[in-house]
Amino acid sequence: TLAQTIELGFPQNGDNFSPGQQVTAQVIKPQAMAPTVQVGIALAIDHCENGSCPDPADGLGFYLYAGPWTPEAHDPSYIYYQNFTVTIPSNLAKGPAIFTLTHLCLIGVVWYPLLEFRNATVNIV
Repeated sequence: TLAQTIELGFPQNGDNFSPGQQVTAQVIKPQAMAPTVQVGIALAIDHCENGSCPDPADGLGFYLYAGPWTPEAHDPSYIYYQNFTVTIPSNLAKGPAIFTLTHLCLIGVVWYPLLEFRNATVNIV
């Protein structure tokens, strides 16, 4: 099995945001068990309808950031992370929403491509 290669430090499940609000998303890089090459990330948010959030593999909704990430060590714990300031879309419907971190990297000696998602269910108020 592959070790987890990325974490969404913020936002967390249950956080509240307003349309148009600036939010700082934190993307964490845990210690890797195998060599990795970072390709990039995307941050996105999508409205959940009728108590069900869409599967990010089927579409991300509103993308907030797409591009490289270069996590840096932060003292004293030497946890590697990078913060991204994004804006919640002003036309995002109120109610539950899924905030998604999409990550693409290459892992191991044969450079296996890994696409993974991390989510937080948040509230638009």
